Amino acid sequence: MKLRALFGSPVRGVKSLARMVFRRNPIRNFLVSRSKYDYMKDVGDGTGSSTVMAPLLWIARTFPEAPPMLWRQFEDGHEEMERAHPMLRLLQRPNQHFSGSILWMATLMDWYVDGNAYWLKLRNGAGRPAELWWVPSWVIEPKGDETTLVTHYEYKPEFETVNVAVDDVVHFRFGMDGDDPRKGRSPLKSVLREVFTDDEAASFTANLLHHMGVPGLMVSPDSDSPPSEEDVLATKEYLKSAFIGDKRGEPLVMRGKTKVEQFGFSPEQLLLKELRRIPEERVSAVLGVPAIVAGLGAGLDRSTFTNYREAREAAYEQTIIPTQRILAEDIRFQLLTDWESDPWAWRAGFDLSSVRVLQEDMDLLATRLNVGVQGGWVKRAEARLAMGHAVATDGSDDVYLIPLNVAEVPADGSPHRTFTPPPGTDRRGAGPPNGAAELTSEELREVVA
Repeated sequence: MKLRALFGSPVRGVKSLARMVFRRNPIRNFLVSRSKYDYMKDVGDGTGSSTVMAPLLWIARTFPEAPPMLWRQFEDGHEEMERAHPMLRLLQRPNQHFSGSILWMATLMDWYVDGNAYWLKLRNGAGRPAELWWVPSWVIEPKGDETTLVTHYEYKPEFETVNVAVDDVVHFRFGMDGDDPRKGRSPLKSVLREVFTDDEAASFTANLLHHMGVPGLMVSPDSDSPPSEEDVLATKEYLKSAFIGDKRGEPLVMRGKTKVEQFGFSPEQLLLKELRRIPEERVSAVLGVPAIVAGLGAGLDRSTFTNYREAREAAYEQTIIPTQRILAEDIRFQLLTDWESDPWAWRAGFDLSSVRVLQEDMDLLATRLNVGVQGGWVKRAEARLAMGHAVATDGSDDVYLIPLNVAEVPADGSPHRTFTPPPGTDRRGAGPPNGAAELTSEELREVVA
């Protein structure tokens, strides 16, 4: 539908559309939090929580394993890998102070936590990017007007504001923020309440162990004569100084007849372990990293070697690879254009050929190849090559091992016949046990005929 039909004229339509899009959603807080409590004020961005940092650190450590790569695309549909492009060199060593892996780790943290990550380009005399610098998301912000989505970026390193051109910034967005389409929106904002719950449980346990050696005690005289105020205060100070910190577990000796009772609830009674499982599960689900992979208790309780390996593969395929695809598109159209005038002739991505978790398990591969060789539909030479072994140069490995006691049944239902192996031939078709040569495919056809 044309803008004229919507707003009366194209120009007015664009301006009206811009004003409508950039207006903050008045019911967002009601729909998301269903609470008047500001969890972000207490939780912050979530990086102070180990529940959040565990999956984030796994992503940050795992992502750089696949190096960035470029593929030149041709009109006939094929593509060629380009390993020596100057952009790839810059991504490998963005500046003299940190490596490409460090750049990606910082970028991913901002991308997930804030929903936005930024690189600044420092250009040489020829106008090409000579250095790349990560810029914290809280010191830079995209700006625009009613006709242009992004006109420039406001960079505030300290007390001054610097306007940076759009071409000098690489901006990675996590989706799009409905309140400001110029920016992305962090997925962690939807689980701040769960992060707050986990922090409160951790604080309760820490305070319990720090301030008291055991859960709260109630000490009362076991006699008819009440103690004086001085005795009450002295007993309280004695218990506080003698049974907290390193003195936990010391024996208690009272002068008079006294009754000591536990007061309150212990952590076991409160089931804090189960309480903290929910935040771990929700944060892991939002970030796309299974709890077992991040090392969180919600996943380790049901961890085995087999499902851990499968979980790592799933985490890489469902989280790392989609993230690589999204970031690669931003690199293609925001960074590659400084060298290539036609970004459509290129494909940016990451080389997954050396990623360990994506490599085929050698035990499973050997089992599958062994079935194929014994079944007669995979050559022995093909199996040896797949396992990394040498193949005989005399062609003795270029054979199919077909059992000779198998009957061929034509698909059209015509008559067929069975046959038995010649005398002295192994029934599996592997040749005589005395080491004679195996039957080749041509010899086997002659026997069948």
